[in-house]
Amino acid sequence: MDNSGAEVTRIRRDLVEMLFVEGNHYCMFCERSGHCELQAQAYRLGIPAPKYPYLFPDRSLDASHPDILIDRNRCIQCGRCVAASKDVDGKNVFQFVGRGPHKRIAVNAEADLKDTAAAVTDKALDACPVGALLKKRTAYAVPVGRRPYDHQPIGSNGQKN
Repeated sequence: MDNSGAEVTRIRRDLVEMLFVEGNHYCMFCERSGHCELQAQAYRLGIPAPKYPYLFPDRSLDASHPDILIDRNRCIQCGRCVAASKDVDGKNVFQFVGRGPHKRIAVNAEADLKDTAAAVTDKALDACPVGALLKKRTAYAVPVGRRPYDHQPIGSNGQKN
């Protein structure tokens, strides 16, 4: 099976572009810039900017927890946090609610993040590929010149995102 042909690459590019325009992904202002799997895929596929118009959704941000925040505008609904919370952390903190365009990440059936058993040490936070789940007070902790993408291009084969 050939998964590197022109048609497959075109479809891959379209899907990545749709993920960018469906959420609010402003890489240059994002704490995960340079460590974001969506950004890395865009670089690998040669996408300087999406060709589709941005949708600019207005989804809620939950910063109620003292150590963690959820930016639902960045969530790409990959389900990694749901699986890690359940299978690795044993907590079931995260789940999806709604269907279709109304589907979104939620915590404990619409509770606030502060009302959950979520902890800054949970693997569910590290599972997020895009920065929808962030640890507070750790943003931009790696100084300029010591970030992985200061030494090699974002999305290069040698870089682990």
